[in-house]
Formats: sequence, structure tokens, C-alpha cells
Amino acid sequence: MNPYIIEAVNRQIKAEFEAGFLYLAFSVNLHAYGLPGMSHWMREQYREECGHALRLISHLELRNAPVQIPSVNHPEYKWERPQDLFTLALEHEQRITSAIHDLLELCMREKDYAMQVLLFDYVKEQVEEEHQVEEIARQLMLCGSNVEELLGLDARLASRSSTAWE
Repeated sequence: MNPYIIEAVNRQIKAEFEAGFLYLAFSVNLHAYGLPGMSHWMREQYREECGHALRLISHLELRNAPVQIPSVNHPEYKWERPQDLFTLALEHEQRITSAIHDLLELCMREKDYAMQVLLFDYVKEQVEEEHQVEEIARQLMLCGSNVEELLGLDARLASRSSTAWE
């Protein structure tokens, strides 16, 4: 396996774990805020991001490429309202999408077809993830300061089932 691709995949593994820990931190914040449904949604997102990292690790292992287990930085962010967390999540998903596109471009240049096949799943997944987070952020904006609407949205988000994939 091309050493530049191995290095880039290891960077993406770190980015996926960092995304997971960001969602876990958001989950804890939302639980403390009194929104268990939104906390649950973020916790499921944490599991999904870790699944993304594990799938990349498995791919490197299958190809006998070295895996670097990263240390993950403590997430840094500021928020006042739940909407802020979902807006931050959307911005983060957009950065992850860009990183995946860059990795895919590298794999195309280097003709690593096996990695390309895997990354096309990630490209599709990012479209769905950005859409979901953007939709929730928009719904939170529509709720405004209406507590009843906020709690209704919180109840709907509590029904999210695990979609983690490895």
C-alpha cells in the first residue's frame, strides 16, 4: 500500500475518533441541559463515528498496512443553546466531508482502487450525515424559545436507533 495513502488514512482515523469524541461531549452537555433525546442522538452519532474509524482500521489491517492509534484532543467549543451544538456539528461534518474528498482524490491519483471503493461509502454517508444535522439545526431554529416545541423535537430524537457501521 502506498505510504502516502497509509499516512492519510491514519489521519482520517484520527479525524473520525475526534468527531466521535466531539459528539460524546455534546451528548454529555445536552444531558446536563435536560434534553435526553438530543443527548441520545449525539451518543448514537458518537458510536457511528467510532465505527467509521474502526472500518478504516480494519481496511488497513486487511492490507497489512501499519495502523497508528491516535491520541485524541479534548474538544474545544463554546455553546449557549442546543442549536449551537448542532450548528457546530454541521460545521464539523462539513470538514470531515472535505477530508474524505481529499483522501479519495489521493487514492484516485495513486490508483488505489480498493481504498476508493471503501471511501465511496464514506462519501455517501457524509451526504446523509450533513443532511440530518442540518435538518435538526433548522428545526431547532424554528423552535426558537418555544419550550414545548423544543421538548417535542427532543422526544423525536430519542427514537434514533443505532446505525453504526464497521
